[in-house]
Amino acid sequence: MKRSLYLLFFISQLAFADGEKLVSENCASCHEDENLNLLSLSSMTYLTQSELMYVLQNGKMKQQASHLSTEEKETIAKYIAQSEIVKSDSGSTNNCSKALEKKDLEQSSSWPSWGYDNFNTRNQRFSSINTNNIKNLKLRWSFGIGSQDVRAQPIVIGDVVLISDSDSLHALNRKDGCSYWKFQSKARLRNAPVLNNADGESIFLVDSDFEVYKLNIMNGELIWTTKIPVDYESNIPSASPIQSGNYLIVPISTYETVLAMDPRHECCKTSGGIAAVGVDSGKILWTHRIEEEPKSIGKGLITRVKKFAPSGSAVWNAPGIDVTDKRIFFGTGQSLQSPASQYSDAIISMDLESGEKIWATQTLKGDAYNMGCEIPGIRRMVCPKEKGPDFDFGASVIQSKDKNGRKILLAGQKSGWVFKLNHNTGEILWKSKVGNGGVLGGVHFGMTTDNNNLYVPISDRETNRDYDKEARPGLYAVNFENGEILWEYPLDSVCESRKALYGEGKCTTGFSAAISMTNDVIFAGALDGRFSAHSSEDGSKIWEFDTLRNFKTVNGVPAVGGSIDSAGPVIVDNWVFVNSGYSQHGQMAGNVILAFSLD
Repeated sequence: MKRSLYLLFFISQLAFADGEKLVSENCASCHEDENLNLLSLSSMTYLTQSELMYVLQNGKMKQQASHLSTEEKETIAKYIAQSEIVKSDSGSTNNCSKALEKKDLEQSSSWPSWGYDNFNTRNQRFSSINTNNIKNLKLRWSFGIGSQDVRAQPIVIGDVVLISDSDSLHALNRKDGCSYWKFQSKARLRNAPVLNNADGESIFLVDSDFEVYKLNIMNGELIWTTKIPVDYESNIPSASPIQSGNYLIVPISTYETVLAMDPRHECCKTSGGIAAVGVDSGKILWTHRIEEEPKSIGKGLITRVKKFAPSGSAVWNAPGIDVTDKRIFFGTGQSLQSPASQYSDAIISMDLESGEKIWATQTLKGDAYNMGCEIPGIRRMVCPKEKGPDFDFGASVIQSKDKNGRKILLAGQKSGWVFKLNHNTGEILWKSKVGNGGVLGGVHFGMTTDNNNLYVPISDRETNRDYDKEARPGLYAVNFENGEILWEYPLDSVCESRKALYGEGKCTTGFSAAISMTNDVIFAGALDGRFSAHSSEDGSKIWEFDTLRNFKTVNGVPAVGGSIDSAGPVIVDNWVFVNSGYSQHGQMAGNVILAFSLD
């Protein structure tokens, strides 16, 4: 018996050594390079072995791992997944004592989509929170998820909070976090679900394989499912869907920018796009590819691998819908190969019923960039001639009206520029330089408005590039009429005294996540883990909670806070919900969603 135990121990040690060697040879050079701002290996241990295998076989690392055997991929996944962190499926059951009733959906205000409304204002109009009572806002409960990135923003329908956790959607009670039901998706959930505003009793969600689900919100039962056809496996649904009438609008992005790091990859063929799904039937109504079909433009230097263009123009942001004019509006990403397309770094208006472009306004020409531009050893072989600067639109476009009642669009770019556009023609009415800009923003994920002023979060995170001006991370108020900066709140740096509670992610300074507001209060989460509230009158900080700590969760999953990025705060009545933990760009990992309310 003892000899058998020794033999098992010896075999396990050999497997561990093999995993360490494979990871060192195939993963460490990129994921341990701080200049690349990638997810660190230590932060990856939040992922399960099956999740890591999916990434290696079907996901972002498929191209990079193509030379490895299945056994080698399994060894890498097993080695990385070995961790002391408790996964979400090991948490305790916390079922509600009574079933969900229709009155639970109707008795409160809601936050039914990523942008709150179809104009992406992120402004809750029905809340009791204001500058006079904000001091009474307290943490009530927390929920731990099984990922190092709390990327998917919750939505709230009355007393029901809908939270995505890896490949599960949880319906929780708003007051105490108990569970009404749980739905298992076929693939990972990275985005917010959306309420079906046609009936108020069903929701839609889209998984990472473009499987679309319509669920009964009362019990989580599946009503229908359909799959959106895409051109390439590297297309992904990175942003959240939006719905109006019979149209569920799903944005299409691409991670081919990562695949281009491999000199063997024929960069690049994918395009951003939009798909429309019928709300009642699940039928694909139309799909729109933003770029024309790619054509060969020659071969790469040294590698002689074919290059293709146009490509890119990913839709990283949740679109908006003007149902009166039957229009969709959104921003696009950079091109992935030179020559850069006229549709990259652009604001686009599209017909809701046909999916045809109405107009496209490009704000920056010649922006062709992929991740290969960041790798010194292969840069000359794979980087497009135009070499960036990678200043695309990651933030959702907002629709509002000017003082004369004319419809306008407001857009913030990673360059730090903010734009006001004519809703009908796409003409730029003014542009204002709010931040210095950068690969990770500038304006990164989302702004908010009270329909008088535009409130802008600035990241200005300095990466391994030279900038001609000092970074200006903070919050800014911009006048609707002329683009004048009315006030600014510079974000102080506290990172010298802070470090990640899990993994090797770094503390950085900036407001990168989307922001939200209600009444005269703006809520913002910082990359350093602080969650704060600010006066919309002058930007002054009036409340703060430090999320960089350990939490005891309602579902029994050990959880820590980290960098707040991507998803923004969700406000309903006297409650506020926020995600904490985001390690995608070398930041501080975490796995918690926090629920606050007034006393």
